[in-house]
Amino acid sequence: MLFNSYSFLFVFLPIALIGYQIAGTFHRKFVIAWLGFASLAFYACWRPAFLILLLSSIAMNYIAGALISRNISNPISSRFWLILAIVLNLSLLCYFKYLFPSLNFISSAVGSSRHWENVILPLGISFFTFTQIAFLVDLHQGIAKQQDISSYLLFVTFFPHLIAGPILHHKNMMPQFQQERRYKLDLSDLAVGFSWFIMGLAKKVLFADQLAKIADPIFNAQQPLSTSQTWIGALSYCLQLYFDFSGYSDMALGLARMFSINFPLNFDSPLKASSILDFWQRWHMTLSQYIMSYLYTPIQLWIRAKRIKRGYSVSRKDMSSPAVFISMVAIPMMTTMFIAGIWHGAGLQFIVFGSLHGLYMTVNHAWRILFHKRIPESPKSPFTNNLKNIFYTLLTFFCVVISQVFFRARSLSYALYMLASMFTPHRSVTVLTLVSPARSLLLILIGLIIVWFLPNTQQILSRFQPSLQESAWDSSKVPKQLLWAPNTVWGLSLGVLFFIVLFQMQDPSTFLYFQF
Repeated sequence: MLFNSYSFLFVFLPIALIGYQIAGTFHRKFVIAWLGFASLAFYACWRPAFLILLLSSIAMNYIAGALISRNISNPISSRFWLILAIVLNLSLLCYFKYLFPSLNFISSAVGSSRHWENVILPLGISFFTFTQIAFLVDLHQGIAKQQDISSYLLFVTFFPHLIAGPILHHKNMMPQFQQERRYKLDLSDLAVGFSWFIMGLAKKVLFADQLAKIADPIFNAQQPLSTSQTWIGALSYCLQLYFDFSGYSDMALGLARMFSINFPLNFDSPLKASSILDFWQRWHMTLSQYIMSYLYTPIQLWIRAKRIKRGYSVSRKDMSSPAVFISMVAIPMMTTMFIAGIWHGAGLQFIVFGSLHGLYMTVNHAWRILFHKRIPESPKSPFTNNLKNIFYTLLTFFCVVISQVFFRARSLSYALYMLASMFTPHRSVTVLTLVSPARSLLLILIGLIIVWFLPNTQQILSRFQPSLQESAWDSSKVPKQLLWAPNTVWGLSLGVLFFIVLFQMQDPSTFLYFQF
């Protein structure tokens, strides 16, 4: 079931809210049980058979969690159950996501005509798998505590995040599920949440879906493309992905807020970032936090321990040494982003995507550590600072656009062809009218204006503490007229916007991150 569908808006969501209100008249446990049941029903609406897979994953991880908790005083036994659970989780993920694409790649490489059909990828398998692995790791480390089965099931399956994130962490969610408070629909939370949902829905339907009509024909083209066409395709896809994921994140957080539950922020105007490190602190923020906590930091600590054992330096002061920088920063970063690239999809183009971002981030760290600090500071005027910030933002945007060509392309060879066409001025040999250049450029221009010059939904809703990140509630640069308030003007404006969106979403499309 899609958030941008009539069945969700006018059947599932009202039933879920009414059931929440009724369950709240009894006890917290009834609320937890109802939301868990509603979330399972939401998942089953896509393919009921995969509900068995989801429940099996939850049961296996819950039992593993119980065994880890029971043996916490015995590190060897606890570690055994943790490793076994991680292997089972990753085996399940690899079977559905990587096994058959890998077999086809090997078959093609050795010149065999054998072809395996890819299995259908269960929705959200990466998200509910990684959510549970993180919980088990924290159980083993004594950071988390084993939960009752209904709270754990809701933690994994709560429908606003189940399909495409954010990746939830137990320390953010379990305290909210365990609060002994009066559970009922709160009019303030309903108003904030539904307004937020409408804004996200508008991003998806009015921008992402319209930009898809430009990007898809270009990335799916079988004929040669001109330089202008490839640039239009790359820019339109970058903005399509931006509005699609931003819209989903708004809808997910808005839906959770309607049930008086706060989610962590997952999207914070990443194309306003002035560095690639800043970009990843704003784009898919919960994934960035996850890979830093569970991949980058452990890899770095392992390398650090090895260096200490060999008597090598590991101090921050020595990071300016190329040898120390390579071992302590470059290798962990490249390894982490290589794995992140594989997580995004099976295919060489995703490996290049992740590795490219690893290279970007390594260079960014090198600039900050090895070079930037050595350049003497000179007094700068506000104009100079603004000019420098604009340059850095445009450079970051350029790097992101290049990387997302690999992210979207159907193969590595097609991504390289696209890039060659982008940087080798030429006309297409075949006259191919894929899209209207004037309409495409106008939509791209409008998208960039929104992305770079307008406040995001966190800022618009900042008076009402819209997420768990207080640092994102920055309304200092937002005109008062754009700050959301429960008044007639905002009610009418969002009502009109909602009507326009309903009219446009007659053929709802899936979200881009559903495939991960």
